[in-house]
Amino acid sequence: MAKVLFLLLLAVAGTAKAQDYEPIIQEGNEWHTLDVIVNPGFPPNDHYSTLVHWLSDDTLVDGVRYTKVLETRNGEGTPKLATLLREEDGKVWKRKLATDILIYDFTAQVGDTLRFGDFAQFEYFVVDSISIEQIGGKDRRKFWFGLEYDFIGEPLAIETWTEGIGSDMGLLFSGWYYATGGYYRALCFHQNEELVWQNEYYGTCMIDAVEEEVAPVVSVYPNPASETVRIEGIEPTEVQIYNALGQVVKTVRNSNEIGVEGLTEGVYLLRITNAMGVSQSERITVIR
Repeated sequence: MAKVLFLLLLAVAGTAKAQDYEPIIQEGNEWHTLDVIVNPGFPPNDHYSTLVHWLSDDTLVDGVRYTKVLETRNGEGTPKLATLLREEDGKVWKRKLATDILIYDFTAQVGDTLRFGDFAQFEYFVVDSISIEQIGGKDRRKFWFGLEYDFIGEPLAIETWTEGIGSDMGLLFSGWYYATGGYYRALCFHQNEELVWQNEYYGTCMIDAVEEEVAPVVSVYPNPASETVRIEGIEPTEVQIYNALGQVVKTVRNSNEIGVEGLTEGVYLLRITNAMGVSQSERITVIR
C-alpha cells in the first residue's frame, strides 16, 4: 500500500512547478541537526550533540548579498557564525573558504546528475524521483537520491531534500552521505518558533549524550548466523550492516529481524540505532 501511495505521489510530481517555490532562506527558520562523532571501539564510544542553526541578518561579500547562519551546540553558549548562505532561482549556496558551494538545486529534474556539498569534487548524486508532501500546511517537493524500498515497501533513499526545509542530513550537510568518522541527521525544523517537521526516527529535537553512558544492553542471536539474526534489548529504527571494508552492505528500518542470507561468509558490524538516536555496534559472523 505504501509503495502504491508513493507512486501516486510521483505521478503528480510533474505538477510541482505550478506551486509557489518555498525558499530555504526565510526569517524565523530554525534547524536542529544531530551531530555524531564515531569513535570505533568495542564497545563503541560515539559522541552525540545537537547543532541549532537559525538565520540572522544579511551581509555583503564582494558585492554579493548573503544571509548569516548562526549556530549553537545543544542550544547553549554564545552563538557563532556557522556560514553564509545565498539563494537564487531555486538554488542555494554556502560560503566556504572564499568560495560558493552549491548545497541545493531545487530546479533539478528526475534523472539529473548533481554534484553538491563539501565533497562535490568526489561524489555525485542522481535524482531518482520527486514527490509532493504536505508539511506545515504547504505542498513541498521532496527529492529522492538513491531510491530503494525496504522490507515493508516503504521508500528509502541515501539522501532526501525537502523544499523549504533542506536535507535529511541537516541544513548545511547535504552530500555528506559518504563521509566517514561521523554523520549528521536532521532532527527538527521550526518556523517562527513553531515545530513544522520532526524526524520520525528520533522523536526529539535535542540529543546530547555519550553512547557508552546511555546505550542499553543489546543481544544479537544466533551468532554465527546463516539466514537471519534477531536483535533483543532495543527497538531499532535503523540497522546498518558494514563489511570488513567499512562499506554499508545493507540497511533495514524498524525491524528486530535482520536477514543475512544474501551476505557472503565473514565478519560484519551491525550499527543499531533506536528512536532516541542512540546507536550501538555489534559484531556478527555470517557462515555458509
